[in-house]
Amino acid sequence: MKADTLIVQSFAALFVLFSLPAFFATEFFAEALRFSLSQPGAKMEFIAAYGGLILGAGIFLAVIAKEHARIGLLAILFLVGGLFVGRLEGMIFDTGTTDVQITFLILEFLTLLIVGSRLKKPSQSTVSASASI
Repeated sequence: MKADTLIVQSFAALFVLFSLPAFFATEFFAEALRFSLSQPGAKMEFIAAYGGLILGAGIFLAVIAKEHARIGLLAILFLVGGLFVGRLEGMIFDTGTTDVQITFLILEFLTLLIVGSRLKKPSQSTVSASASI
């Protein structure tokens, strides 16, 4: 389905774009997200998680978007779903929630609704198989 491919390609681009500041403007990006990089190893972990991991996810989505859009949607569901669950748990145990984190939580929830609704629809191959029976 073209819409699924477009969604996966869009998320691929968003993931790649979101990762770039972690590599090229680390301190600025960390400050915008209200993270302190003052502890030993904090900068490396920030770059690895917000840069490398998210970049890798974006590249993966870009590679599979056209031929395997439903797998891309599942990947988005699991990646963003994991972020959402982790952020919810963090809100329970951490009283220092910021507006940025609340915004991410809302965006993650909306993403889960959109991607979940796309995955509920039968895939093109399922529709074709059903029609040939």
